[in-house]
Amino acid sequence: MKAGVSLSLLLVLSCSVIAQEQKLSVPPVFNIFELVIRQGKDKAYDSLAEKNIRASVTGESGTLAMYSAKKKINPSVVYVFEIYADSDAYGKHLNSTNYKEFLRNSPDILEANQKRRIDVIPQFLADKQIVQSDHTINNFVIVDVKPQFGQAFRDVVLPEMAQSIKLEEGVLGMYAAIDKANPERWYFYEIYASEEAYQAHRKTPHFKKYIEQTAEMTTYKEAIGITPGILMNKGGLMYEL
Repeated sequence: MKAGVSLSLLLVLSCSVIAQEQKLSVPPVFNIFELVIRQGKDKAYDSLAEKNIRASVTGESGTLAMYSAKKKINPSVVYVFEIYADSDAYGKHLNSTNYKEFLRNSPDILEANQKRRIDVIPQFLADKQIVQSDHTINNFVIVDVKPQFGQAFRDVVLPEMAQSIKLEEGVLGMYAAIDKANPERWYFYEIYASEEAYQAHRKTPHFKKYIEQTAEMTTYKEAIGITPGILMNKGGLMYEL
């Protein structure tokens, strides 16, 4: 299926925000990493991650979003979610001064043999510009779908996500991807303005319809509790495979 992308990019330059529209003919790059912080290096990681994320999102036109979140039950485990306009934009990020600085410092902060990249294919990526607060929350959910329901599940979940980002003010980001090696495995990353916004989302007709219609389509669901660290994006992203 041919991918179509419509993006509204908010480019943050110094303290000003410039709205732009950009259409891409190729899918964005969506990365998910699982990292482990060395003992006693939490503050060093927070500082290094924030510096890299701020420099990348504000200084690189093709870096659309970067999010860092820690596992609630084990804060030494970190999940990083990244979105780039295309492979060229990702390549420019990898060659950037700020990323190279992150690489130079990371061996002292991160467990090198425990870094894991979850290779995924983006299915739906949509967001609003995020202004993070103490109330901002995020969810990370893994779902395994029965093979015979692959297309049916997609036909239910993607419209539900599109309605959520369009109709609900407190829904700030909705991202879905499938595992490259196991297309029955879905990864969902969601950002809400507050716990109240999330609970309101769960009461909407489109969410209830999604739960009802997919009840028999899945074999496994895992909600990984995470706490947001630094969440930054340009906002206005809308992509559906």
